[in-house]
Amino acid sequence: MEKIVSVKEPTMHTQVPVNIGTSVFGLRYKDGIMLAADTAVSYGSMKKSKKSTRMASLSDEAAIACSGEMADFQELQKILKEKREGDEIENDGATFLKPRDYFNYPSRLNYQRRMKMDPLWNGSIVGGVRKDTGETFLGMVDLYGTKVEGNFLITGLGAHYCQVLMQNAWRPDLSEEEARRLIEDCMRVMFYRDKKATDEIQITKITQAGGVEVEKSYRIGSEWKLEFFKNMTNEFWRPIRIYQ
Repeated sequence: MEKIVSVKEPTMHTQVPVNIGTSVFGLRYKDGIMLAADTAVSYGSMKKSKKSTRMASLSDEAAIACSGEMADFQELQKILKEKREGDEIENDGATFLKPRDYFNYPSRLNYQRRMKMDPLWNGSIVGGVRKDTGETFLGMVDLYGTKVEGNFLITGLGAHYCQVLMQNAWRPDLSEEEARRLIEDCMRVMFYRDKKATDEIQITKITQAGGVEVEKSYRIGSEWKLEFFKNMTNEFWRPIRIYQ
């Protein structure tokens, strides 16, 4: 009698993300690096949480912010924490992890997980400032392991809505206040246009003098008393429909 051999399918946990975070932003400014994300996590189209933190300190020189699946972000945090602790325990004076190392490792990890058809479903931005040299670093990794470095980076839907806004406003000598204002403008644009975004945001600053500072979340405010929203009558829409 012929033996029937069952072929086990590969384990795939994240083919359908469940708890999703929206776009995150990162930019260089005069004194260091600034990362930003809102505090919303959605279950499908329903906001499951409005008080979630989607960024974390990795060391006293580096921090990470993630969009995408929250469970995968927590898994990535755990892996990077274990790498840091292992590096500190060895204490051989050779390889204390630097900001770029926290960027390169997730890239290789995401590529490996992708090839197993079980990706970490995140877009991650890693920023850091080296305390010894003052060198700033800003990089982004997608779920395929693709690496991008730049002066300003955006994940998710924000890359489509806010890229030009960043290009027009960014310059290397931005002060902290100007960088914060630019971030808030971008987050406000996303709140208006992304149904999964919220107007409560959180910012992390990384500087040579102050290290990593994860701030408390706060609301940026919004304005809905616009003629476009007040006058959406049939007369308002008729010429638009005819044109289309």
